[in-house]
Amino acid sequence: MQQRNIIYVHSERLIQQADKNPAVRGRAALTHRLIASYGLLKHMQRLEPKMCQPANLRNFHNCDYVQQLLEKEKVTTLKSSNESLRLNNTDLEEEKQSDAEDEEDDDYNLDSTLTHKEYGLGFDCPSWRGMWEYACTIAGGTMSACAALCKFSSANKSKQTVTINWTGGWHHAKRDRAAGYCYVNDIVLGILIMRKHFMRVLYIDLDVHHGDGVQQAFEVTKRVFTFSMHRYECGFYPGTGGSEDCGFGGSKGYAANFPFRNGIGGGNYCKSFKRIVSKIFDCYAPDACVIQCGADAIVGDPLGGTNLTSLDFIDCIGFVLERGLPTVLLGGGGYNFANASRFWTQLTASCCGRQISEDIPTDNHDFLKYGPDYSLKIPASNVMKDENSMEYLEQRAQIIEGNLQKYNVCAV
Repeated sequence: MQQRNIIYVHSERLIQQADKNPAVRGRAALTHRLIASYGLLKHMQRLEPKMCQPANLRNFHNCDYVQQLLEKEKVTTLKSSNESLRLNNTDLEEEKQSDAEDEEDDDYNLDSTLTHKEYGLGFDCPSWRGMWEYACTIAGGTMSACAALCKFSSANKSKQTVTINWTGGWHHAKRDRAAGYCYVNDIVLGILIMRKHFMRVLYIDLDVHHGDGVQQAFEVTKRVFTFSMHRYECGFYPGTGGSEDCGFGGSKGYAANFPFRNGIGGGNYCKSFKRIVSKIFDCYAPDACVIQCGADAIVGDPLGGTNLTSLDFIDCIGFVLERGLPTVLLGGGGYNFANASRFWTQLTASCCGRQISEDIPTDNHDFLKYGPDYSLKIPASNVMKDENSMEYLEQRAQIIEGNLQKYNVCAV
């Protein structure tokens, strides 16, 4: 294996802020503690990320949306302050009852108004006190990871630089709205930094949901090639990413989507992935990669619907890393928190070239959350039906390969 310089993006503030997202509350800390309990931190350089500024967010998100994030923060904080004043005037028993009912939700769902829903700040992306700091911290984490990749890959070309930020990977946010638990598109903001240094960037999205926000951001440029493998069925979010969807205008062909059906297994998935990625590398010749490693594509995820294991994804990601290109690894979805933590810890160890025990360390603070087997292993299901025929998968692959040829995708 080529020597690697592994950079791990981490700070207490980043973990605390990442854990405030209502959809993944507590997941970032769970993951970091498992990585630390295996002693992997000593095999990586730690990078303390910077918070981004409003001007940084506006590199992708439009001014109105950025202003809405800030305005929602003000409104939510004001509502919280007013609620505190109201509680101070209630009797003690009512206050105790209210505290008990609200303890689980804490600062969430404080803003239930119907205004500004056009910005996506409601439903799956509710406002909460501290949302602005969260957005700036999450975006800053991935932007810092991408900036470090540019810096270190130039300074030391003899080693492959890999930066890891498991708190990033929020691929659904659009230029003017939040969507799918994603308030800012940290991936787009990070790739924009990389484009100043690398001529061609390959973005690979392994989340079970289509990486729609990232594809939309770059579908009119040849400087970024986006490739997403995702579940695609009627009613499954976000409902985009068919195999015929391959970019826009003069940049057609510089996006590829491999949609699969419920229950796909590791053998067919890995075979299809390696086939398509090899073709993309041959045609496009990227200078750097960004991989969104969404853990919701792993068996057992409540929003998933696959029969894929962490080892399947480590095999696919390792196939990309073998090319030796500077690479950013990001998190993303993953709503079985213990499995997301298992996956990202195993992937971190693999990147570092370390063999770690399948047994969860007994001194891990969260040991009981990994029961009943207390193991890193995530077994495939023996009851899930694979609805992907060989004919269907072959057709998807041929469509992508045909688009690469038809639109003469090449290194520009």
